[in-house]
Amino acid sequence: MGLQARPVEMRVTRMETIDLQRVRDEFPALGNYTWFQNGGVSITPRRVASAHAELMDELLQRGPMHIVFPDEEYPRRERSLARLAEFFGVVPSTLAVMRGVSEGFLTVLRGLDWQAGDEIVLSTDEEAALLLPVLALRDQLGIVVRKVELVDGSPAEQVAALESCLCDRTRLVAFSHVTTDLGFRLAAGELCATARRHGALSFVDMAHSGGVFPIDLGQTGCDFAGLLSYKWMYSPYAAGLLYVRPEWIDQLAVRFPGGRSESWLDFETDRFELHETAERFQFGPWSWPLVHAWAVACDWLSEIGVDAIAERTALLTDRLKQGLEATGAIEVLTPGEFSRSAALVSMTLSGWTGQDLAETLRQRWNMIVKPLPHSREGLRISVPFFLLEEEIDRLVEALGDLAECS
Repeated sequence: MGLQARPVEMRVTRMETIDLQRVRDEFPALGNYTWFQNGGVSITPRRVASAHAELMDELLQRGPMHIVFPDEEYPRRERSLARLAEFFGVVPSTLAVMRGVSEGFLTVLRGLDWQAGDEIVLSTDEEAALLLPVLALRDQLGIVVRKVELVDGSPAEQVAALESCLCDRTRLVAFSHVTTDLGFRLAAGELCATARRHGALSFVDMAHSGGVFPIDLGQTGCDFAGLLSYKWMYSPYAAGLLYVRPEWIDQLAVRFPGGRSESWLDFETDRFELHETAERFQFGPWSWPLVHAWAVACDWLSEIGVDAIAERTALLTDRLKQGLEATGAIEVLTPGEFSRSAALVSMTLSGWTGQDLAETLRQRWNMIVKPLPHSREGLRISVPFFLLEEEIDRLVEALGDLAECS
């Protein structure tokens, strides 16, 4: 028996109006293991996977829809994009289909004119999708990269930390809404407003926030955002979107024009015109069945209720954090309050590497957990809303057992 957690206070949430078992029945994969790795690539609910499978069968039985049946396929594409736009509180003309956040960020980064000495600010906890393109730009053009420390405190304290990194050469502030390793939920609205006050643009990576709690991109105030299908939106790998604030659609240069960017192209005169909407930033091809499936995922999440998902996630992550801290041996690296975190809970245990912890949990308890990717030795525990309280408790007990062995 491992170190015991203190009893955790329970609270009623909107999720109790949802049939949790019915939601879990949507995930046959849950019969194979206990799932704590949704922040990498999610498991997919039956409804969304079936929609994607039907689209692939349609391709088999009827052929490429946009060629053979364009009167069916192009309106369907418009509907899917409109559904995605509605989910994020914007209009379709502000969205460009991408293959992921990386492509969206590169489109923004390379669409700005840079001079040696210009500055970009990132957070200290970014994944390769944001960090690597910025480092490459540093090496190629001589820009300066600054990193703002994460603050486990009030939004005002995080804003102050950002302001200490800004100067008259700052061109762009880019950060993850929920950071990749430590699971800090940053105050996107306040940080984007701060960047704008200092004459800088803002890009927000929403890979770990979309689907976890409600998002209205317009209210966030960001100039650009990257959105993703395959983490907390439970859609197949991989589709993405780039959001462009309306006033920046015609100001951001199109550096990667391709066979999706044009409103028209005259092959005889070599004249062309780009789309007036964010479609001008699209260059393909990509898989439209993945985009359609993502729109189905929006319906699925909305029917459950994103507010209910957020409340259920708060309940489970609170339970996990309190249980881990009660062992007395585990350090929780993620902020304690749900308002400053989301569905990721990161922790470290002295004497154990993250890889050894993950492998031991898999071998002894059949739990799938990700080692901390970059910053510390430990685990990044993903907590999807459909987990059971007893699954959280079993993880705490397992880690308590391992703490006694360290």
